[in-house]
Amino acid sequence: MISLLKCIPMDYGRCLELQRELNELRNDGKIGDTIIATEHSDTYTGGIHFNRENEQSYSVPIIRVERGGNLTYHGKGQLVLYFIFNLKERGINVRELIEQVQNALNETLSMYGLEGEGRLYKETGVWVNGRKICSIGFAVKGFSTMHGVAINLNTDLSKFFNISPCDLDPGVMTSLNKETEGEVDEKKFLDLIIQNLSKVFHEDIKIDGCKGILK
Repeated sequence: MISLLKCIPMDYGRCLELQRELNELRNDGKIGDTIIATEHSDTYTGGIHFNRENEQSYSVPIIRVERGGNLTYHGKGQLVLYFIFNLKERGINVRELIEQVQNALNETLSMYGLEGEGRLYKETGVWVNGRKICSIGFAVKGFSTMHGVAINLNTDLSKFFNISPCDLDPGVMTSLNKETEGEVDEKKFLDLIIQNLSKVFHEDIKIDGCKGILK
């Protein structure tokens, strides 16, 4: 069974600490595979492909993290899912995990009448109608993963114009709100994506709160 920690909202820095703590516990076999579902206040992060020499060209602070990819934005109206999965126990690599998550996201988007397309490499994420609705970036430490996906639901897309998300034109970013032309029930979307992740992983997902986890 997979545990899902529903921590909405959560400070980005504390969540990063939590991921690292859970990663160690997962590598030591003290916990099972875990997903953190959360939302952050305005935060800009740079992955391993971010060129630090370009940092001064941005008007917002950039937090350097160990995930794959380049620059991205997190903020209100965006659902973020962090995966603490032991790849060795699952018998898969990180690319296969990304593809499984993309499949669950595509199935969820189809419930809103949208056709999602999972892409890899420079355009890694999920795209609809030629625009990027979900950013994806994982890290692997030991045998277990960290980081994950950020799905734009009711996200203020203008915030992406402070950066070049993954070296792309900020105008390429989209949201479920924009694509469906209506406010998205974020709780309903989370329920649907949990159902579809459960199908993809062929496991039940148990939802827990953050009580007793946050310091």
